Amino acid sequence: MIIRDATTNDWKDIKRLMVDFANFNPVEDLRQPEYNERHTDSVLFTLSKQGMMLVAEDNERVLGMLLASLIGDTWLPHKVRMVEVAWWVETDYRKTTAGARLLKEYIARGVAMKEAGTISSFTLTTLATTPDLKLQDRGWEVIDYNWIYRG
Repeated sequence: MIIRDATTNDWKDIKRLMVDFANFNPVEDLRQPEYNERHTDSVLFTLSKQGMMLVAEDNERVLGMLLASLIGDTWLPHKVRMVEVAWWVETDYRKTTAGARLLKEYIARGVAMKEAGTISSFTLTTLATTPDLKLQDRGWEVIDYNWIYRG
């Protein structure tokens, strides 16, 4: 298994993984997505130029991804943060090292970008349904929680 930068040849696989990711999401209105190909390609192009697109590949099959975007802070736009927007591994590969290896590469690159002054910080979001990954033991600190109102 290898972790590598995604190329345009991987976009079809990334879109396939994004559908799985959306259908697994606890937010019901994200399920059964009907993507606009032009918009999706535009997002992937932007991430390839102003972010990070990693894929996990085994035997020439893309089985996982970690996508991140560079975003200026709303109030302090000169403070650029790298924000993970999708981290997903196919269900059949969950008990492999794919997810951990994607995260390890994300951290290594995030640290390098921070040290180079490219970003001020980088973040990771997990779903409420994500198993406890003991992120605090791995150098991460909880900074906020997102909530959805269900009435």
